[in-house]
Amino acid sequence: PPPQTIRFLPNSGRHLSDLSREEGTRMTNMAVDAVTASLVLTGFVHADPHEGNIMLGDDGRLYFLDFGLMSEVRAEIMEAFAYGIQCVLNKDWRGLVTAFVQTGFVGTPIEYREDTTGEFGSGSPEAMAAELEERMESVPGGTSRFGALSTVLFDMGNQWRMYTPPYIILLIRTFLTLEGIAGQVDPNFNIYEVSLPWAVRRALSPSTSAGEEALRGALLASDNTLRWDRVNELIEQQQLAAPAGEQQAVEAEGAAEGASAAAAAEGPVGGAAT
Repeated sequence: PPPQTIRFLPNSGRHLSDLSREEGTRMTNMAVDAVTASLVLTGFVHADPHEGNIMLGDDGRLYFLDFGLMSEVRAEIMEAFAYGIQCVLNKDWRGLVTAFVQTGFVGTPIEYREDTTGEFGSGSPEAMAAELEERMESVPGGTSRFGALSTVLFDMGNQWRMYTPPYIILLIRTFLTLEGIAGQVDPNFNIYEVSLPWAVRRALSPSTSAGEEALRGALLASDNTLRWDRVNELIEQQQLAAPAGEQQAVEAEGAAEGASAAAAAEGPVGGAAT
């Protein structure tokens, strides 16, 4: 069948290879913003954001191309991913294990084996968190590169039973692809810091009972008084992770919503969206 397009864009944008370093950095930040907003807010994610599928428009906006590979994410998974992003930056390894369980990446009960050729038995979240901490603290880029986490989990998978639902595979691919693009324009790019504002936003607007309970536990003490230390921490995280200003966030959210709506309207084959 003939290709379908959402909008024809003749000479209206450039790919990464045609951008200056400053322009490439801006486009990369917008792409990570847009994909993360899709992941934790809209639930419909462009899962193939390689260099040929994103452009910086002459109007300064981010454009996605080709919606042949999309991933739909349920509300509880969106909240778990948002929580996991915060856990990595906070070095909350026990919380990260909880996020793994919530996404279905690790089962319940957690399973572990001493010998890679032996049978899986019962494992504890505390032991898994301790091993995560040791490995993440020793690997280069442990709290700044998604690729480092992927490497750690691949090695741990020999002894800890992990699962790979289709959406997990697509999302890993998505963030590894974006991180590879980012590395070309900024070797010190921290994908978690760029993603954090959207993770905080999702955490503050839960749509599931588990998310609401997590928010109450994070912000309220046992006597239902507000934990101002935690509130201040969330504010500081938001300010730290948004150095590019509010306008870029607004543009990225628009790109995320536009890509989601356009892909949903056009089906699995797509053209470009803003």
